[in-house]
Amino acid sequence: MDLNTNIKQLPPPNNIKISCPKGPQSQLVTWDAVRNPDEVIIGGVIEKVCYNVYRGISANGIFYKQNQRPVETNRYEDLNISKNPNVVNWYKVSTTYKVRNQEKWIEGPLSGPIIYQVLNNNKWFKKVNERNFWILRNTGQLFDLYTRKYDGERCSKCFDPIRGRAATPNCNECYGTGFVGGYEPQFQLYVREKPATHDLGIMPQGYVYNNNPGAWTISTIEIKNRDLLINPRGIIYSVLTSNTNQAAGYLFHQELTMKELDPMDPLYQMKRVALYPNL
Repeated sequence: MDLNTNIKQLPPPNNIKISCPKGPQSQLVTWDAVRNPDEVIIGGVIEKVCYNVYRGISANGIFYKQNQRPVETNRYEDLNISKNPNVVNWYKVSTTYKVRNQEKWIEGPLSGPIIYQVLNNNKWFKKVNERNFWILRNTGQLFDLYTRKYDGERCSKCFDPIRGRAATPNCNECYGTGFVGGYEPQFQLYVREKPATHDLGIMPQGYVYNNNPGAWTISTIEIKNRDLLINPRGIIYSVLTSNTNQAAGYLFHQELTMKELDPMDPLYQMKRVALYPNL
């Protein structure tokens, strides 16, 4: 019998923000404090309200708890930041409380994923992005975004410690990234394709017909070369080039050049998960 079924849980905090006041070597997570309801609950009275901070490298991936003890303030400085500039950190925060005369902490649900962003509150920039996003939603399609791994568990099959990368691009464990899984699932986003360029390439197996469509999108994270986009029909595209349009710190749309992967490419065997739109 589960005795914790009716235990009260406090909601996650609001207004979670990520900043880098000390530079890229650390990130500061802040939030609005959750008020202690001073309620009498099953088992006693809420004595102390604290928080737990979790970090992951994708919005829909696994998040790991960062603090060893509950955080008593409404801020947490993460000093364990990867030095690789391609690694993107997402954060979630939960509220936890302790009942008087008890040692057990009761943790509530986690917040939605939050990422560091340079935002500009200028109304003109906001209107431009709203217009672009309206066009994108009405003329584009939802693609799954998988970002290439640059950190994590090293591949035991092909990782070369001398060169610091995979020894072969055809590994079915890391798919040429050097890290287990190869790619991190992020979210769905609207992508509008542009006319493709076609050419005939020469491979060891013979002639190959290359289909390289252009595209543009709006994303909360920067899409980089060699990231993957998967359309509703399951066709996988690798990003060849990515140019981000921005002004005054405000992120506009991203222009992409993509390459349609051969149906026999090992990436079609990659384990995929259900992703949801990041609107």
